[in-house]
Amino acid sequence: MTERVNRTLKPLISIYAQQRPNSWDNEIQKLAFAIRTAVNDTTGETPAFMMFGRDPRGPLDSLIGETTEEAQPTTSEHRQIQECKNNLINNLRWAYNIVREHSEIEKIKQKENYDQHTTQRQYNEGDLVWVASPAAYIGENSMGGKLQPHYYGPCRLIKQISPNTFTVCRLSDNVNVGATNTDRIKPYIELNRNNRGTTTT
Repeated sequence: MTERVNRTLKPLISIYAQQRPNSWDNEIQKLAFAIRTAVNDTTGETPAFMMFGRDPRGPLDSLIGETTEEAQPTTSEHRQIQECKNNLINNLRWAYNIVREHSEIEKIKQKENYDQHTTQRQYNEGDLVWVASPAAYIGENSMGGKLQPHYYGPCRLIKQISPNTFTVCRLSDNVNVGATNTDRIKPYIELNRNNRGTTTT
């Protein structure tokens, strides 16, 4: 689950990091709250509801919501609280069962859809491509690793070693970057012949 959340969070942080390189870390709590309160396509519920059984109150809810006085801890009210807890547990169990069933169905649909639209692209020696960037420090700024652009290029496929492996040359400095599998490259569309050594996300 952590990896899935990171896959959602990293692109958002990357956008903030590129636009606000000195203050992007101040927005993490806001981004996390947005993810927790976003309805999931598979479950039909927010992550917060699936974890706590209720959706969190946002700033707008606090402004327009009605306040209620806290109940005094009487025996009758304690029973009501316990009853609410039991109802919450039962509702969560029911929700988890529904979500689990829905999730399995959704996984099957996603796999079928992926299989229908997946085609193995064929590459040839001499093709220009983008190459997936390794985790590295970029220039003199603080954006490195997971926040860096995902691909660099253009690069040229020099020699085919196996059906899915080519030796690759980076055109910006004419350096052979070594053998690269085709699952780490994508076609390069040359829009400007004078623009070399660029990166893309």
